[in-house]
Formats: sequence, structure tokens, C-alpha cells
Amino acid sequence: MKRKVPYLKLFLPRRRGIAVRLAVLSLVLAAITAAWCLADLTSQVLVPPQPILALDHYAINRSLKSYLDNISVLIEPSITVCSDSERVELLVLVTSSPKRFVQRQAIRDTWGKHVPAYFVLGLDGVAVEDLTADNYLEAKEYSDMIIFQFQDHYQNLTLKTALMMQWTAARCPSHLDELMLFKTDDDVLVNPWLLRRVVRQNSGKDLVGYRKMNSYLHRDAYNKWFVPRWLHRPDLVPQYLSGTGYLIRGSRLEEILQAAFEIPIINLEDVYFTYIVSKFKLNLTLTHDRRLSPYKPWLPLDCIYWGLGSMHSLTSNEMLGAWPSIERLGKKYEQGFENCRYFVVNIWTELFLC
Repeated sequence: MKRKVPYLKLFLPRRRGIAVRLAVLSLVLAAITAAWCLADLTSQVLVPPQPILALDHYAINRSLKSYLDNISVLIEPSITVCSDSERVELLVLVTSSPKRFVQRQAIRDTWGKHVPAYFVLGLDGVAVEDLTADNYLEAKEYSDMIIFQFQDHYQNLTLKTALMMQWTAARCPSHLDELMLFKTDDDVLVNPWLLRRVVRQNSGKDLVGYRKMNSYLHRDAYNKWFVPRWLHRPDLVPQYLSGTGYLIRGSRLEEILQAAFEIPIINLEDVYFTYIVSKFKLNLTLTHDRRLSPYKPWLPLDCIYWGLGSMHSLTSNEMLGAWPSIERLGKKYEQGFENCRYFVVNIWTELFLC
């Protein structure tokens, strides 16, 4: 019968061979330390490949108007919330991309049932042929997608946001005086009941969102939010509203677009539209409302979700998991009950967000 060897005892001192075992243990620890240091050194020497920035077209053309004049709508709903004569208080347009069906479906199954929400996206390429059959069938089934003929990637988000404004102004002309456009992303969980309260409490305001103050632009080419100096020379942005979700007064949409046509475009849509165009050029007011949060709760408490009008960076599963609590509290709110009022007013702070 083969005898089992207790390997741990090789490293434990006995009466005999203590020096040998200590020497072996020292060699093992030295090898681990050397491997750790080598890995750290290698990580510093082997720089990862530079990400695809796709900014070359801005070096050729920075005229927003010329871009919009050459982008057409391929698919849009035949009937929208603006098609009738009823009052439209809120319109939500969600930036998405062709392959993010799971994220769009999560919104349809949750908060998208309670507010007029439409998804805005482009194509995987630049030609009409790049419209996939899946996106075509999805748009026909749900009638909530607006697909434009332009290449959909992160650096074109400014173009997409401009198209959202242009589409709203063209499709909702009789509602612009009372309408607030909520521009948001498909990884944002919205609390429809609180979002409507935010709209009502900020009635008449120009732009409302989570205001960031004295931010510095990223000049590192490996950063997702990299802005080369030839696109925007100043390093400091005094204030802007986070692009994860902000409200624009409908009557200001055309004014903002017309002003943007005179200003060279940059790749950060929130900095471009809320600061450079709206604040710096037009001197519009940027109203801070922490309930339109660019963060998400790190503690999954019902009252924390209820205290936010929108929260960012949620996966589709996180959105589906958090929604039942919001919906339950929303139905009680409709009946005149607000169980979380004391918590939201007296306890809720941004310490619960990450």
C-alpha cells in the first residue's frame, strides 16, 4: 500500500533537518517575490495597444450641420407620443447601439413601460446595407427605435445627441413649449415616478442634470474620454451636465442646435452641448439635480432606488433585479403613499452611490 506523504511537513521544522527546510521555504518565498516583481516590471514595459479612437473624421470636418445634412432616418415609429394633441410633459430618448438588444429589452421590460421612451442608434457601418435584419425586425416589432444612417461608435455620440434634438424638434413641434427631453443611455435605470417629479419641480429650467464642476479633460490617448488638444485646447471645463442623463427644455432645442452649427464639434457630447454650446455660447442655466445620478447604488436598498430619478452603469440583470422594488413603491406612490419619504429627505446621501 502506497504511503501518503504529508507535503506540508516538508516546510515545517522538526528536530532534524530544520536548516534544510528553512532553506527550501526561503527559496520558495524568494521565487514568489521574484515572479511578482517580474510581472510588475513586465506590465510597465509591455504597453497595451492604443485603443481605436476613430477621431480622424473630426480632423477633416468639424461642422455639425454638414454631418446632420448628410444623415438620413432609415427607420422610425410611424406614430409617437407626439402624434396626438394631448399634452406631452416628458419624452425620453435613449442612446443605444445595434448589438445591445439585451439592454434595450431590459428597459422595455422595466421602466420603459411607464414613460414614452425611444431608442436612437446608427449602423455598424456607413451604408444602408449595414442595417442588420435583426435590428430591422426588432424595430418593426416594438416600434420604439429610431435608426439613422451613420456609423455608430462612441466617438460619434455627439452626432447622435444632435440627431436626437433634431428629431424631437421636427416630430414634436406643437409640444416643445411644455415638453422636456430626457437624453439618457441604455445602461441607465430610470424611476419614472421620481423623474416626472424632477420634471415638474424644474419646470421652465433650461437644462437639468447632475452638474460636474471644474473637471479636467483627459489627455491620455488610452482613456475612453480622451480629447486631443487639437479638438479642444482648454484643459479645464468649469461646469457641465453628466451625459448619463439630462433634461433639455423643448423650447431650447432649436436654439441649441443653431448655436452648435457655429461651433466646431468635439467628441464629448455632454461637454459640447451642455457647456460649450449651452452655457458658454448661449449662457443658459445648468441646474444641478442630484437625483439624476451618474452613479449607481452600491447598497441595494429599496429606498435608495426610490430616491433617484435615474442611476447609471447598471447591467441588464441589475436593472431587472432592482425594478420590482421601484415598481412596488411606485404603485403605492400612485395611491398616495410614499414609504421612503423620511429616508429620502433625512438619510439619503451620495455615500450610497458608487
